Amino acid sequence: MPTSSPTLCGSISIRPSQFGVTMHNAGYKALGLPYVYVAFGTEDTRAAVEAVRSLGIRGLGVSMPHKIEIMQYLDALDDTAREIGAVNTVVNDDGHLTGYNTDWVGAIHAIEEHTEVAGTRSIVVGAGGAARAIVYGLVKRGSQVTVLNRTASKGEALALEFGARFGGGVEALGAIPEADILVNATAVGFHAPDQSLIPSPVLRPGRVVLDVVFVPPESRLIREAEARGCVAIRGTRMLVHQAAHQFELYTGQRAPFEVMEGAILAKIAQMT
Repeated sequence: MPTSSPTLCGSISIRPSQFGVTMHNAGYKALGLPYVYVAFGTEDTRAAVEAVRSLGIRGLGVSMPHKIEIMQYLDALDDTAREIGAVNTVVNDDGHLTGYNTDWVGAIHAIEEHTEVAGTRSIVVGAGGAARAIVYGLVKRGSQVTVLNRTASKGEALALEFGARFGGGVEALGAIPEADILVNATAVGFHAPDQSLIPSPVLRPGRVVLDVVFVPPESRLIREAEARGCVAIRGTRMLVHQAAHQFELYTGQRAPFEVMEGAILAKIAQMT
């Protein structure tokens, strides 16, 4: 007897990676779902959207630089994707494509495993795509956010857009009043375990520190934060939370978080 084809999901990037493939396929296998996740490499955002429609791809993860351009080709946007101004997830409901942003969900859920965000003071270092989603999420949850960035114009624009304040460059960390949450939202430390933008003296005991870097899982910032008594949150935790939210949008099933996390940690261990 003929068997039905699996439901296809995937991701688009100029340089496709296996991170999403590893997490999603591990989740599908754990739940016995007839889904398969594939990474696609492309520079043509519009053609990718057309392929989603023509091939009936159920869900699509979107990486930079496609996150902004793809918005114009979709049929609808979730409120948070519209407010953030970027889409990292597309869901195909019988040809109707809706864009979502799960990046902010990943960061906030990772932080909220350790502390309530409402009423806190936060510092976010960086003004790129990750910083944008994180600043949005922290402000949305009721934190007073200060943005630090080397390029003042970018940091000021990000802070102004989301109701945060701009505090200067990273060198201003020591002069900023005590903050409860500190986030490195830059790529410093990625594949560079001895690099960190954050001077260790500002890593005070009890402060929640999130590093978006996930290769290696224990970045220099994470190691120093743990050594100084901070609540250190690895970038892998944020990565899996955002992927789990994607998984649930695609399948309608609760994501097997521990399975997905174990799969990505094993994958990264093979790389490092």
